Amino acid sequence: MPDLSDPARDAIHDAIQANMPMGGEAVLTGWVIVAEWMDHEGERWLSKGRAASTPNWTANGMHHEAIHGDWPDDESDGGT
Repeated sequence: MPDLSDPARDAIHDAIQANMPMGGEAVLTGWVIVAEWMDHEGERWLSKGRAASTPNWTANGMHHEAIHGDWPDDESDGGT
């Protein structure tokens, strides 16, 4: 999968920053994304991307934490 273009990364970054749960009190320093796609024949696949400021090893760690981390049971527990 090719890397995200700079305009695509900028748009994703801006959208995440604009919709942060903390009411604008923090600065977004990095992110990762996983997206599911489906073609016209119904075949599905995943792609992943990361902020230009997020090194590959950090992105891999974020994906690992998303899968195996100690997440709260519901959003009222302080999770994001």
